[in-house]
Amino acid sequence: MICADCSNNQPGLLLAINGADERLQVALGRLPDVEASADVEFLAAQEWMVPGQAVRFLAPGIRHMLDNLGLHSRNIRRIACVHGPGSFTGLRMSLTLAEGLAAGLAGGQGGSAQLAGLDHLALLGHEATQAATGAVLALSWSRRGQVYAQAFQAGAALTPPQVVLIAELPEFLATLPRPLSVLGGGLRRNLAAFEPLAANDSSLRLLPQDWDAPRPQTLLTLAAQASFGHGPLTPVYLRASDAEDNLAAIAAGRGLSESEAQAILSRGSRTIS
Repeated sequence: MICADCSNNQPGLLLAINGADERLQVALGRLPDVEASADVEFLAAQEWMVPGQAVRFLAPGIRHMLDNLGLHSRNIRRIACVHGPGSFTGLRMSLTLAEGLAAGLAGGQGGSAQLAGLDHLALLGHEATQAATGAVLALSWSRRGQVYAQAFQAGAALTPPQVVLIAELPEFLATLPRPLSVLGGGLRRNLAAFEPLAANDSSLRLLPQDWDAPRPQTLLTLAAQASFGHGPLTPVYLRASDAEDNLAAIAAGRGLSESEAQAILSRGSRTIS
């Protein structure tokens, strides 16, 4: 292995993280010398199928990747993290790590590393719009008999990201142009609902499992094109979390009324435990 020169006068590193779905992804690239350039040199990537366990793999995985390349975390100048929609736990863990890393890193001018959020559904649809004929529908899993959905064509969004009930799929699909390719973890988790629809519609194509997550190269490429800054990353939640919807029951189990629990959540100053 050829190790990069990681002295501080060398171009910095770009770290991209995707914890929005079951396949946890991390990609690392070297930023160009020219600040305005969106090009990035792909260095390495790691993936894990560890739903709900991002906290156990992210930090050690990043450290292992840097060590194997002879690189140091101090050279990370930019961190792009998928901010949703997707798994509440995966998003919280990956966004927290991204912000923690950024705060602790030196960055290019002695400040913290810059941050950018990436849209999960746009990532899923990016390659498909280039490879498939017609429109594509990117889906991620949302539990509760529903999916997060967004349609694209020719690299542009046809619809906003939204929650779609599985029971209302025929009506939703009828609003989209054909031919239509469907992909993502939301498809994989609900194949039983999509397969009969595809069987009766020759212009509806269900893409295989290889399309359930973006390729690491795509993750890094779109990360390099993102808008970076020093502000916090805001998660994209298209629905209330299970905890919010079940707040009354959770609060009762802790000896609180729902209004007391809601006040605690609003203040953010006390943990219910």
